[in-house]
Amino acid sequence: MKLDKPLAIARRNKELGGAVLGVNNCQFTLLDARRNIWWFDIPVSRLQIGQYEWIHLLLHTPDSDELLHLKVPTAYLRENLEGLVVRNAGKRKSTVSLELSADKDSLLKDVRPAGSGVSFVQFLQK
Repeated sequence: MKLDKPLAIARRNKELGGAVLGVNNCQFTLLDARRNIWWFDIPVSRLQIGQYEWIHLLLHTPDSDELLHLKVPTAYLRENLEGLVVRNAGKRKSTVSLELSADKDSLLKDVRPAGSGVSFVQFLQK
């Protein structure tokens, strides 16, 4: 089953029993099966203090229809910014670019070659 962002948010909110996720506090991606990663570009503006306390990442695997949910504190992203890849740094549309691994030995670790391997597995929600 192919899922898009609005359907993924609706499905996860139903599991959570309320409207926790919305289009502004949530990012969604499909598994890139060729590279076995989930890829995100998170606007740096969403990480500023006072914007959002959490960024929700929804990771979908179409083959199994599995939907993973990571609830990442924006403070964690700010603290680890030096170890992450920021595209267009200092510009208006700068983004934090994540490539989260789907491999069992490096599950949910950022595997961007220019990054430092920041892990996100601790933010996996049940």
